[in-house]
Amino acid sequence: MNRTLKIHCLAFFALALAGAAAAAAERPPNIVLLVGDDHGYPYFGFMGDENVVTPSMDALAFGGTTFSHAHVTATYCRPSLRTLITGLHPVQYVLRENEIVEQRRNEDADYASLGDRERGLWDQVEKAAAMREFDTLPKLLGEVGYVSWQGGKWWENNYRNGHFTEGMSEGWDMSAYGGDTFFEELMGANGNDLVRETMEPVFDFIDRNREQPFFIWFAPSLPHVPFDAPYTYRKYYQDMDISESAKLYYSNVTWWDDGVGRLLDHIESHDLMDDTLFVYISDNGWEQDADVEYKVDENATIADDLLLGNGGHLGKNGLYDMSFRSPLVFHWRGRIRHSFNTSSLVSSMDIFPTILDLAGAEIPGGLPGNSLLPLIEGRSMPERTHLIGYTDNRRSSTTPMGERAEGYSVRTHRWQFIWYADTDEKVLYDVTVDRMAEYNLADDYPELVAEFQELIKDWKVEVGMPEAIPIYE
Repeated sequence: MNRTLKIHCLAFFALALAGAAAAAAERPPNIVLLVGDDHGYPYFGFMGDENVVTPSMDALAFGGTTFSHAHVTATYCRPSLRTLITGLHPVQYVLRENEIVEQRRNEDADYASLGDRERGLWDQVEKAAAMREFDTLPKLLGEVGYVSWQGGKWWENNYRNGHFTEGMSEGWDMSAYGGDTFFEELMGANGNDLVRETMEPVFDFIDRNREQPFFIWFAPSLPHVPFDAPYTYRKYYQDMDISESAKLYYSNVTWWDDGVGRLLDHIESHDLMDDTLFVYISDNGWEQDADVEYKVDENATIADDLLLGNGGHLGKNGLYDMSFRSPLVFHWRGRIRHSFNTSSLVSSMDIFPTILDLAGAEIPGGLPGNSLLPLIEGRSMPERTHLIGYTDNRRSSTTPMGERAEGYSVRTHRWQFIWYADTDEKVLYDVTVDRMAEYNLADDYPELVAEFQELIKDWKVEVGMPEAIPIYE
């Protein structure tokens, strides 16, 4: 080979290598959305808990950007999960869902002749199918080349309703409708087996799609009841000087964490950690401090022991800070810096635009959340002064599902304000010094109460909610 030809060949190969390197650098990240189920914000090692064993989540948090004061949009699962998949507040989602379902009722010539049971079944199916009309994360990511997979909690019947490519929740067994087992179908059917019974479906999906960007919805029903963790996870707590209810709950927390660890290991086995963005949030809050006992009777069921089954006095189905709050973690090895943000009030509504931003996908207009990429990158951005919460539910002393209500909350950097408009009950406490809401200061700060009620009224106008609406359906 003459010298000139050799130079041209070397230049060609250099350009080819540079092009390959640039293509690799521009490859959008795999995205794994890790969704805890009833995981209270304090109960992680990285959040300072000295009892709970969470090495996998600790590794993600310590290696990425963690927001310690994130809040979800609902204090129980279905409406909260709808925010994660669509970026919309549950009120916004249901208002649009109602329009879609009403149109389908009007178009269905047989609906008027259906009996009560058939109408109930029709409503269940069509409300879930309404998600097909929404822009979801799998849909928008699919437009830029992603494949997607669903596993775990999924209330929208079939994974295809959320525009996933593949999934574990293939549809409800409608023969169970009206029976006690149908609730398990509603929660995700076969998807509920993730981690509790198997990891193979998600492993198989990764094995087949490791050469292209993928999105994974990883939402096992943990640490959600039943509190039946195997000895593998119970052993860490059996001899601790903590309450029996804490042992049960923390064992399920560690079971969840081990599922995350196994997923991390599998992704690392394919040399994909540097190409994968992990995002963690819980669907709602929970309360179970180590020294508090909620297990009142050895033989009591969760339905009998409502504080055990709903996360104490301040957890699930409540309006307290602990009802809404969760850490929010973004981990992308080598691409996202390590930081621990303890000041920003961020929302689960921010996850949708942030994921799209990091994936290089277009962010739809009109979303209530904001991309957190500036904060993740250490830059400044306009930040919230408050968050508004809403619930159509009130804790009940007779049923774990609660009772219908109209409740609102306002969370600022200092205050948590709670207002049940249907009964005019008001609670105001200082979250910086009173984590357990022991002191109601509503009567001491009437001007703050009035200010927060005005914020709530303004928010209702902003989201288009003239009156209370159900978001649980």
